[in-house]
Amino acid sequence: MDGLFGEFDSPFRQSLRRRLQTRAWRETLAAGQVELARRRILTPPPTENVFALPVEQLVTLNGGRVQAMIANGERDEERLLAALGTWPDHWPDEVPVRLSFLGLNLGFACDMQPRCVYCNQQPVQESMTAARWKALLRDLRPCEGKGTYVYLTGGEPLILGEALWGPRGLIRTATRAGAACNLNTNALQLTPRAALGLVSAGLGRIHISLDSHRPEVQDAIHRKRGRWRQVLRGLGNLLMARSLLGVSHPIVHLNCVLTKLNAWDFPDFLRFVLGMKPLVAGAVSRDLDLHLIPVGGERNRDLRLTAREYERFFTETWDAADAVWQEYQVRQGVPEEQRGRLHEKVPFMSPYHRVQQRGDLRQWAERAGAGRPGDLALTQRCYVAPTQGFVLPDGSQYWCGGHTVSRPAPVGHVFQASVEANIRHSMPQLRSLPGPQCANCPGATQAINQTVEARLRQTIQEWLHPPQSAGDAPLTPDRLFE
Repeated sequence: MDGLFGEFDSPFRQSLRRRLQTRAWRETLAAGQVELARRRILTPPPTENVFALPVEQLVTLNGGRVQAMIANGERDEERLLAALGTWPDHWPDEVPVRLSFLGLNLGFACDMQPRCVYCNQQPVQESMTAARWKALLRDLRPCEGKGTYVYLTGGEPLILGEALWGPRGLIRTATRAGAACNLNTNALQLTPRAALGLVSAGLGRIHISLDSHRPEVQDAIHRKRGRWRQVLRGLGNLLMARSLLGVSHPIVHLNCVLTKLNAWDFPDFLRFVLGMKPLVAGAVSRDLDLHLIPVGGERNRDLRLTAREYERFFTETWDAADAVWQEYQVRQGVPEEQRGRLHEKVPFMSPYHRVQQRGDLRQWAERAGAGRPGDLALTQRCYVAPTQGFVLPDGSQYWCGGHTVSRPAPVGHVFQASVEANIRHSMPQLRSLPGPQCANCPGATQAINQTVEARLRQTIQEWLHPPQSAGDAPLTPDRLFE
C-alpha cells in the first residue's frame, strides 16, 4: 500500500497513512471489508443536465406556439419569452415528466447533540419508511440513459446505517435505478465501514459540513468539544475508502455556514482546505471545493453578518482569500493564461458571485444582512420547478428545497400519488412563482433559473434570425449546451 494517497500533497498524505494504521482501519482490513466492497462496487450513473432539461421541456411544450407567433409577425422578445418560458397549466399526457433533481429528507433525527448553534429545522411527523423510500426511488426512470440527481439529507442520514449505504440500502437502490445520489452529512458516522459502503454503493457526491479550520470554532458551533476532530476523521475515512477502492467517486464538497463566528478566518480556512485537495498537474481539482452558505432563519439573526460586515467580507476578506487562491494556482503549476480570480474559477463558492445580481454589493449586502441574500437574483419566472421535487419524511412533496423551509401548500403527497402525478396535477401553482415563499430560494436554483432564461432568449433569437445559409445548423436546445 506504499503507493496509496499519491494524489494528495505530502502533509495530508502522511496523515491519511497514519489513519490507515488506526485500530478501526486495521480491523476493517482484517475483516476483508475492502475486498467485499470492491466486488460489489457500482459506478454513479449519468444524470440529466439540470440546466438543459427545463429548456428542452419548455421548447417541447411551447416551442410550436412561439414559432407560430414569430411567423405571424411577433418580434417583441419579452412577449416571446413569456410565451416560451411560462409552464402550461395542463401537462400533456403524451409528454413525459422528466426529473433532473429529487431531494429526499430521510428524517429529522440527528446525532449532533446538542444541535449546531445555527440549526433551524422544522420537524414533521415521520411516516416514510425505508421500503417507501425504495419504492419511490425505483419509480425513477432514466430518459435516454440520463437519470435523476437524488439529494439525500436530513437531520443526519448516516444514522440509518446499512439501510442507507448497505447492500440493500437506499443509495444502491437509487444507483441501480439509474439515479446518482448526493449525500449531505455531518460526517460523525463516517466510519471505515460506512465510507466503504457509500463508495461501493455508487454515491456520486457528498456534502460534508465543515465551518472552520480551528477546532475551538468548530466545537463552539457544534456546542461540544472534540467535534472538529470527529468531522475530520470522517472526511479522512471517506478519502481513504476512495483510494483503497481505486475510484474517484464520490466527489466531495464542503458546506460552510457563514456566520460571525467564522467569517473573518475564511482566508486561512481556504488555505487549510486547499491543503487537502487532490493534486492535478497544471490544474486545480474540483474535489473538496468549498460552498459558503449565509446563515438562515430569523432565530439566527444574532449570528448573521450585518450589511456592513457582508460588504467587508466580500471586499477585504475575499481579497485576502483570493491571494491565497492565486498562490495555490502558482504552486499547482496552472499556466498563467488559465489562472483566474477565486470568484471566476469557483463561482459557486460565493453566495454573492455565483449568480447575476440586480444591484451592486452594497444593495446585496443590505438584503443579505436582513436575511434575504437571494432577493436580487430571482428571475421573473421559475423555470426549474417542474423538473425537480423535494419530499419530506411525512410524504409531503414540494417544488424545491427552499419551499420545505418556507412551507407553502405542498405540491402533493407521495402516499396518494407519484412524484410525477403530483407535478402534473399542480402545474397551475407555477403561475404564482416566484412569490413570497421564494424569499429563501437556494443559490443553485437561482443559477439554474438564470441560465435557463439566458438559453431561452438565445433560442428565441435563433428563431427570429434563422441561419442565412443551408450549411448553418439551427440553434436547438441541445446545441446550447455543447
